[in-house]
Amino acid sequence: MTSDLSALQLVSERQPERNLVAISKLLAQLAPQPDQLVLLPENALCFADKNSYLTLAEPLGKGAYQAKLATLATQYSCYLVCGSFPIKSGIDNKIYTTSLVFSPQGVLISHYHKMHLFDAIVDDKQETYKESDTFIPGQSVQVFDWKTKQGSYKVGLAICYDLRFPALFQTLRAQGADILLLPAAFTQVTGKAHWLPLLQARAIENQCYVIAANQGGTHLCGRQTYGHSMVISPWGEVLDSLDMNEGFVSAPFSKTVIDEVRNSMPIVAHNRFISVLK
Repeated sequence: MTSDLSALQLVSERQPERNLVAISKLLAQLAPQPDQLVLLPENALCFADKNSYLTLAEPLGKGAYQAKLATLATQYSCYLVCGSFPIKSGIDNKIYTTSLVFSPQGVLISHYHKMHLFDAIVDDKQETYKESDTFIPGQSVQVFDWKTKQGSYKVGLAICYDLRFPALFQTLRAQGADILLLPAAFTQVTGKAHWLPLLQARAIENQCYVIAANQGGTHLCGRQTYGHSMVISPWGEVLDSLDMNEGFVSAPFSKTVIDEVRNSMPIVAHNRFISVLK
């Protein structure tokens, strides 16, 4: 038995309402089945600058835009995961960038504050990225239950730059994850160099499905993102992918495939460092 795993690819702008229209159109085209798991990219509702994020930020679980996301989840009867949204932290001039998980009933059932902040120099037009100027890092790993007619499965949350830190994903696997989510705004330069190999590595080493939703194009602010959203199997196969611009990817989920991969090569049982992750 299978249940669908999906990711929407966007080219988000500064204005949340325009991005919500784009998300709604893609959801209508996707026409998700009941309980389908749908991932949005990082910065799905606003792709801009610090002041824009601070203005948009809402308290966790409260606010007009979180309500709109909840309504979309209800409308399409899907598990809708907003890859990241600015959430107030209680610290002046600093916020969290947070994944928000809405159930098909429109309930916020889980959230994850991005742990690793992208402070880096990149050979592109922007050159310097410093997320720590705007955001503060989260402190906890998060797994939620994806409930379908076929069963309940554990889903691990991560965001963009987290992809470069394998211990996070190993910890998610140790907490029972069958599926790993990676919403992102990977740049054109870093994406071309590292996106696919890092995603495949996280899938292979943890024997999990990986759903990766990236921003994919040239944004009005001038930033260029890499796109190539995809779904990857626990064996590292790319099951569906998209190049650039708006669209979606989707692939079937099979617990049988996970069990076969893990039984044929029991990595967790062989891991001499597993105690470090507990």
